[in-house]
Amino acid sequence: MLSCSTVQPPILAKNVLPPFVTALDLFQGTAKRDARKISSLSTDKQFPRGTRIFGEGESADAVYILRRGMVKLSSLSDKGRETILHILKPDEVFGELLLSEQQRAFTAVTLEDSLVTIISKESFVELLATVPTVALTFIRLLSKRLASVERGLAEFGHTWSYHRLARVLLQLAENYGKEVPNGTLINVRLTHEDLANLIGTSRETVTTQLTRFTRMGLLKRDARRFIVTKSKLTDFVRSDDLRLINLPGSAKEP
Repeated sequence: MLSCSTVQPPILAKNVLPPFVTALDLFQGTAKRDARKISSLSTDKQFPRGTRIFGEGESADAVYILRRGMVKLSSLSDKGRETILHILKPDEVFGELLLSEQQRAFTAVTLEDSLVTIISKESFVELLATVPTVALTFIRLLSKRLASVERGLAEFGHTWSYHRLARVLLQLAENYGKEVPNGTLINVRLTHEDLANLIGTSRETVTTQLTRFTRMGLLKRDARRFIVTKSKLTDFVRSDDLRLINLPGSAKEP
């Protein structure tokens, strides 16, 4: 369950993709008596790796906070193609759109053994109605995230796949990176298909772009993990010349 020690100033981090609401953000400034109430209305549950926490189209009946582990949020198109929306890290809140949707718009699956705090829809509505600081913070955080998503969508339509791939790799390095002698190890096992699903392109395109990034010295492989040079990757993302026109076989694929 959530403890009173959860209520403390948030640790802010710069994300490349739209950030999710965190428990630290949501419950900051909450009085001790309200923190105890939040704890009493929440339960913890263990989910083994590969477990579906909820599925697309299921009833939206609870809010979740990832306490330990890793969770993938994804959606399937009408043709059955998966799009990975986000890879959650501990302290992030998901399923928070339950007040505006009756059914889940995506699927949540654990990528490793995970511990999740669950607050039922009824309990969450009670918190919003009785704890003003939580209600105001919740509205503010969702509004900021909506603005971030809208900016991201606008930018998504004007960037090429290799630019999106570079930004996703940089975000993963910031969120899950471990410093090693030759760069930053992204401590998440990702296939080329996973990366393709994250940026909305084909596996073949990702494979081609990763090969180019390797030639450019932006990354190396360590089994199924990637080691990136964040400084070079950041320079590449910020560069005005992102078309790789000097590389052989450059594909103009959005």
